[in-house]
Amino acid sequence: MADPDPAPTEALTSTAPAPTPEDDAPVAATTASPARRRYALVIGNARYAIPANALVNPVNDARLIADSLRQRSFDVTLLTDLTTAQMETAVDDFAARATGGDLALVYFAGHAVAVDDVNYLFGVDLPLPLGEVRIRTAQQSSLSLRRVSQALRRANVRARLMVLDACRTNLTRGAAAAGLVHAVPAGGELIAFSTQPGATAEDGFGNDGPRHSPYAYYFAQGLRALPGSAPVESFFKQLTADVQVATAYRQIPHYASSLVGTVTFTTLADGTTPAKPGEKPGQAGRGPSPTLGRDLIKARMSAWEYEIERGAQYVDEPRLASLQARAKAGDVVAMTTLGLIAENGEYVEKNYPVAARWYRRAADQGFAPAQTYLGELTGMGRGVPRNYAEAERLFRDAAEAGHRRAALDLLDVRARMGEPIDPQEWARVLQDAALNPVGLPLPGMAPVQGLPDMPWMRALGVRPPGQR
Repeated sequence: MADPDPAPTEALTSTAPAPTPEDDAPVAATTASPARRRYALVIGNARYAIPANALVNPVNDARLIADSLRQRSFDVTLLTDLTTAQMETAVDDFAARATGGDLALVYFAGHAVAVDDVNYLFGVDLPLPLGEVRIRTAQQSSLSLRRVSQALRRANVRARLMVLDACRTNLTRGAAAAGLVHAVPAGGELIAFSTQPGATAEDGFGNDGPRHSPYAYYFAQGLRALPGSAPVESFFKQLTADVQVATAYRQIPHYASSLVGTVTFTTLADGTTPAKPGEKPGQAGRGPSPTLGRDLIKARMSAWEYEIERGAQYVDEPRLASLQARAKAGDVVAMTTLGLIAENGEYVEKNYPVAARWYRRAADQGFAPAQTYLGELTGMGRGVPRNYAEAERLFRDAAEAGHRRAALDLLDVRARMGEPIDPQEWARVLQDAALNPVGLPLPGMAPVQGLPDMPWMRALGVRPPGQR
């Protein structure tokens, strides 16, 4: 679904006087100088001409990033829903505006693809569904990242940052080689991707969450909280920590830097500043601290579980190959789906040990749905030795992470272990499950079979979801 804002294109350039250094930005070293001329070009493409390519959040993301950069006294140009030709013109105009500047940042949210180790950014006039794009289309109907880099280098900008929040999972996931490739930055340049090389990124938090991609959400949050003296590399390291935790390590941002000297969002220092002997290292980052509410986490878990169930139900050879490629790239949802395919045995031969191994790979990365599925196999002794204590641990970890199905399973395994029943806890979990059905389907998707029958359900006269 495209962004509902009626304006197809907006161009906002700040009319404030030339930016001045922020009061909270101390000089990083004796040779550091204020980065007085700071510019940003922010592009968000959502309304693609082909309906199948439409995205939900890039315009929202672009506005959020632009506002955050303005708070840092950047001279910001915000553009949305551009064609490829318009993007080329925007880059050229931006490079001319930033000529001789101290710091320039380009942020792109939308569709992109990698072909022959070159990253291409697509305008909204992309004439084909993303999955049908071939080399010629990418080369002739897109803006290459190299062209952006060259334009900023010719403009003699001292420090150049390029940020790509691209390759959204809801459309690129079907391609076995989906994702952007690693790009080597030129001297004085940093290139940041919203996910690791060869992988994909999420377009949003779901219906109940912020209307932003996880990367944009934490980019803006981190930028507002960042000390003026913090190097930009520290900012992107913290951004990686926040996003990977918020996405259960399904999405791990990546960046490559060839910046010279110490570059912050407010100052620049040359590369010859010596370290002071005995000087204490800088203050450690705040650690992964995504500010997602527990209900939002639960909603995301439910959506992930639905995707896993649906992916295992509607599988064929191309989808299986895509899942295997995604799993190899570290996608925990793909790993868990492969485990469920092996457990169900509907498309491949049923193999509980293989299912357990796939679940274990994702569970070891803290992915709650995989912990739940593995706990169910462990409690039943399928593919692994039956071990109620281990199943209880897995269910408890997943339930604490916000997985409702795990909370139900935890009650079940404790009943099997003969532990006394806490009526208040049972009532709370059952009420939560009733208000928030497990595996909540997305609009237009076929229904998915509910939970398996459980002893405590039978004892209370409760029928599992989907049963009459």
